Parts: sequence; structure tokens; C-alpha cells
Amino acid sequence: MKASVFSLQEVVAVARIHPFYAAHIRYPPDAKAIQSALDSAAQEKSAPELHLVPLTTKKVLYKTIAQLMADTSPENTYRQGSYLSITGGGSGGTPMLFATDAIENRMQRARTGEFIRACGLVEAGDWVLTTHVSGHFYRSLDLTLEILENAGASVLGAGNHMEPADVTNALANYRVNVLSGDGSQVIKIVRHISTLAAEERQQIKLDKIIYTSEPLTPAQRAYITDVLGPVKVCSILGSSETGAWALRCPHLTGDHHEVSGATDFVFDSRTMLVEILDPSILDDADNVVGEGKALPDGSPGIIVQTSLQRLKNPLVRYVSGDIGSLHPLPELAGAGMRPTGELEHLRVLRLRGRDRRFSFKWYGSYFQFDNMEAFMQAEEWGILHWQAVLASLESSPQLTLEVRIILSSAAPKSRLIEAIETFFFVLPENRHLFQIKFLERVTELERSSTGGKVLNFIDKAHRELGS
Repeated sequence: MKASVFSLQEVVAVARIHPFYAAHIRYPPDAKAIQSALDSAAQEKSAPELHLVPLTTKKVLYKTIAQLMADTSPENTYRQGSYLSITGGGSGGTPMLFATDAIENRMQRARTGEFIRACGLVEAGDWVLTTHVSGHFYRSLDLTLEILENAGASVLGAGNHMEPADVTNALANYRVNVLSGDGSQVIKIVRHISTLAAEERQQIKLDKIIYTSEPLTPAQRAYITDVLGPVKVCSILGSSETGAWALRCPHLTGDHHEVSGATDFVFDSRTMLVEILDPSILDDADNVVGEGKALPDGSPGIIVQTSLQRLKNPLVRYVSGDIGSLHPLPELAGAGMRPTGELEHLRVLRLRGRDRRFSFKWYGSYFQFDNMEAFMQAEEWGILHWQAVLASLESSPQLTLEVRIILSSAAPKSRLIEAIETFFFVLPENRHLFQIKFLERVTELERSSTGGKVLNFIDKAHRELGS
């Protein structure tokens, strides 16, 4: 059985011989090479200085992954014994799969379940219904089921295609007390509950919400409690690259810091090392190879992650694309943590959202700006100007996405509409939140107040929150 947590020396030792971090190496190391690296690491007298290890960005990492995924050589261990999950984000083409060692993945799920139980997010007797996504290479349903079962919950796998009426019937019939799902799915179910007759609503006894995949705004969280009453609104933070690794537990951290749209997450520093770097470190180069020293606690910056649960395909000083700051665990946490001896290892990550230079998120998917720009600028579409607008739906806290386009006269609209909807993952369940507008004049597009340039992306939803 493999260890569930590795030392920094071990992770860095394997990273030195892995193509993620060494361009001259063709394939990830096999078991023999990994053991040799671990033996060498055991002889080192001190831990490596993390700030001297080069940073790695999504753009560079994914280029290497694309090459490894396409190579069917028997020497290519990246394609062997791997847990595969799709990375979030629209690309308009073949989705990018991120591979982790299957056994390491299972060990991480087990440890995350233990962490969830220790933090009191799941308690004995909890029945959870999850509406997470399954299929099209997404693994969030099976991931959530296993993690919450490891935490001690009994879990119903409703999935994302189950109709809201069927979900609410199940909540009542099976005496479910916890609803889980992507943020958009949770809002969808809560909206349906709000339309039920008082007698039907009284049959639903939810006391906790556990959301993932996309942040809930303060307005959305307030909406949930308006409809359901004083429920705990919790979250599990993770990604394809890192797996699930941090928890929103207001009973441990409080929620007084969240009025500006930031969210506090608790994580175990024995499983994930987090550095906060000045965002300017990424301004001058696509491939960042220089060192960068971490900012002090409380200072916001780019979140950089080193996983101590990934060895076969290490994740070392990975630039997540998120903005946040680190803080100590509040004293009040001692009353809610079991066992209290875990407290010394816990830290708080105050997540402030995506760095707008990387991507934005709508209906559970991240959309990379460079991918979106490449799609819109393709000659076949004849797009002269384009603009994407993220906003709040008038009648609910759900987020809408509007794409505004000015075409050349000969451009084909029908094929373009289909391509845009494919790019942004427009489905029957989110179609009412998506709109394409074809405009005639540049003056109909929103432009910068200084240079008068067309703004390709406008985030009205978070602007209205003052974040």
C-alpha cells in the first residue's frame, strides 16, 4: 500500500526526473526510477528550499500533458494505471484529461473523507443527496460519493440529469438532511423548493448544503438560507490537478470575512503546501522559471500549490490561477474540530476568486481567456468584434452569460451559433442562462472609459458585489 502523504523531499526528487518539470525528459519515471529518486531523497540532510524551485503554469503543464496523452509508447507511464478526469474549462475541441496515479487518488479520497469528518462537515447519521455531474469524462459524481462515504455519510447519487421535482421528492421520502452539488445545481434545486406549496416544503428537512466546483456569491448563499432557513452552507475545494483538498466550514472559521465575496477554506498543511506570491511574477513571461518568495500571512496574491499526495505525476509550485491569502486558524475553531490535536496542522486560505488574466467561470466550467480569444478570432467565423458578459439573472442569484458579436456580412450565423454553444457547454439545463446577440455597430458594445477599446470580457455579477 502506498503512503497517503509524501515528504517535500520525495515529491521534489521525483519532479526532477519528470517531463512536467524537465523538458529534456520524454516520459514520467517508472516504479524503479521513482524508488531510486526516493532513495536519493532519503540521503539528503535538509528539505529543499521551495522558493528556489521553478514555478509551473497551466499553459506549460497542459502542453506537456497533450504530448503524453497522444503517445501510446509502452514506455509512457503517464497512460498507465491512471485515474483520468477532465479539467474544467471550455476549449472548443478535445477536452484535456489530467492523469493521476489511480492508487494515490484513492488514498487521497480516503484521507479527504477523514478530514471532512474531523472538521465536522459530515456527522454520524447524515444522509446526503448529490446532484454532481457524471459522464462526458467528468468524475465529480463518483468523487463526491466516495469522499462523503469515507467521511461516514450515507449518499444518494442523484446526478445532474435528475429532474428537480424528482430530487425534491427524494429529499422528503428518504429523510435526506444534506444536499450536495455544483453551485449551479444547488441553486437550481433550491429555486424549485421555493416554488413548492408550504405543506410540501415542510417535508424537506435540510440542515446542510455542501457545494463544489464553482463559488456561491454572498447573494446566492443568502438566497439559500432565505428559502431553507438556517442551514450550514459548506464547500469542498478541489480541481483535476490537485484533487479535493480544502473545506469551507463556517463553524470553524466564521463567515465575517465573506461580505466582499471572499471565501475562507480550511486545509491540512501536511497534504498541501500553499504559497502566496506577488501577481507581478507572472507579468513578463509565459514560462515562469524564476524563483519567487512567498508573501506574508494576510497579503493577497497568486495561489501556488505543491501537493504532498501526488508522487507519480507530481504537482510542484503550480500556479492555480486563483487569488487568495493565508491566515492562521481562528481560536474559535478548537470547539468544532475533532480531534483537537489536528489544529496545529490546519491553515486558512481566504480565496478571493480567479485572477481575471487566466479565466472566468460559468455554470461549473472554467473558460480560459486565451482559448476563447483563439476561438473568436478564427478566420472561418468572420467575427469583427466580440464581447462576453457575465451577469446575475434578474429573478434569481444564478449567473447568466451573454455573448455579443459583430460579424462581417458574409459570415455564416447558423454554424457559428452551434460552435459557440458547444464551446460554452450550453445544455438544456443552462440554456435559459445563455444568450447570443448579433449586433451591427461597435457603439452597441461596452468599451473602456479611457482608450475606448472594446472590452472582451465584462464581469457584471461580481462588479455588483463590489469585489
